[in-house]
Amino acid sequence: MDEVRWHEILDGITPSRVEPLIRDLAASQAEGNRDGVGIFVIIKAVTGGADLGTGAIGWERFVRVRDAVRQAVDQIEGMRYVEADD
Repeated sequence: MDEVRWHEILDGITPSRVEPLIRDLAASQAEGNRDGVGIFVIIKAVTGGADLGTGAIGWERFVRVRDAVRQAVDQIEGMRYVEADD
């Protein structure tokens, strides 16, 4: 992924974009499973499925996208980011 696309992805992670995206993802899940959406699903959606890379660069990009999603969700009334237990 080139730097321009990378920055477009990060700049696009805003509350106004993330809220409808998460609501659509939740609505597409099974009826009893609409209270939450996993971070990997959200990251795939906000990146358009783009490959974030491998190794240290891939991990750094994943963490930055995850943190940007968390910050966006924290600004959305009625939503909260919950860290999953592994």
